[in-house]
Amino acid sequence: MDTFDFDTPIRRSQSLSVKWNRGAIASICNNADATPHWVADMDFPAPPAVLDAIHAQAEHGVLGYPAFSTIASTFATWSEQRHNWHVDPSMVVAVPGMLASIATLVELYSQPGDGIVVPMPAYKPFVDIVRRLGRTLVEWPMQYHPDNARFTLATDSLETLLSRPNTPILLFCSPHNPTGRVFGEQELHAIAEIAARCAAMVISDEIHADLSFPTSNHIPFDTVARQYGIACATCMAPSKTFNIAGEHFSIVVCSDTAVRSRLQHRLRALHIAPDLLATVTALAAYGQGYEWLVHLNRHLVSQARLIGELLEHSGTGLQFVAPEASFIGLIDCTEILTKVEADSARNPELYRVATSPEGGLLSRFFGQRAGIAMNDGSWFGEHYGNFVRFNYGTTKAAVVQAIEAMVAAVNRLS
Repeated sequence: MDTFDFDTPIRRSQSLSVKWNRGAIASICNNADATPHWVADMDFPAPPAVLDAIHAQAEHGVLGYPAFSTIASTFATWSEQRHNWHVDPSMVVAVPGMLASIATLVELYSQPGDGIVVPMPAYKPFVDIVRRLGRTLVEWPMQYHPDNARFTLATDSLETLLSRPNTPILLFCSPHNPTGRVFGEQELHAIAEIAARCAAMVISDEIHADLSFPTSNHIPFDTVARQYGIACATCMAPSKTFNIAGEHFSIVVCSDTAVRSRLQHRLRALHIAPDLLATVTALAAYGQGYEWLVHLNRHLVSQARLIGELLEHSGTGLQFVAPEASFIGLIDCTEILTKVEADSARNPELYRVATSPEGGLLSRFFGQRAGIAMNDGSWFGEHYGNFVRFNYGTTKAAVVQAIEAMVAAVNRLS
């Protein structure tokens, strides 16, 4: 197929989608009828090759115990094609899901009470993993520059954090969720140098890496870590890339045999492995999904550019934190925050915390006043309540409709 369609609406309600679940939507914005632009999956069908592989497996009729021999080699071929990254297949470990990979690694390489350094703002499940495993969250705040709406790493403070007693892990995220940063070579080398001096392990979540925009050069942290001899686990997955997040499958590329053996031993002890359909899906995606991804990334670049232009010319003061990868981006709402707080004081029933416990002030405002459901910035850390995260992995028409509704809601505040 030469072209792929990313502009035909797909009806997802009643499809077991949490993103489109009315109760889940209400929990973040207090309006079950709001149009969802929150959970990080896209409103597109998976690539045709993926759907064909699932159909073929189902039509066979037997869903028995699987045996796969090509997982590592298929991923190694993909990483070479997509990132020019030479992966040794013997260093590849398959795990059922990205968060399961990260949680297992945190448990293996730290003890209860140990500090885990996490860049902030952070994908909330990272914080949950640290706390539920009885570790101590050590926040590493990124620097925000409102003049150009961009986040950068505060590398000067990292060594102080990793030098604390009993702080053995940096839980990194590249490309970064939710800021959309694709970190450059100089930034990654600075992190690796500090990790080497502090004898810290780096767990790098790179689930959005395949969705790096053509203008951004994603560098797998594994390639940097090896130069400094630090223990590193680079975690990747096809779930965001090919919109197959419901099929739990991930890859961990280990920096050395010690990391690989330790992870494999733990997974075998727990009898954990990716299931049949998840692996069939992943292999088809990595093996035959490249052309589809090229077209998808073009669509996402166009979407991000459109959002930036619409907000820049809206006169609302809303500022798009232009992402360098993926289909989610932050919107800086600092200029309207005081007005929203006043609206909340006048209309407390619209902003009820009890009926939207997963939300915040801004997600409730946009959910109620614009009918658009987004993750509140406070979901990513208590100091980020002046942002919302907008999911533009949908049709152009849906993005335009959402931004226009948001702009109208802000204008009504005045």
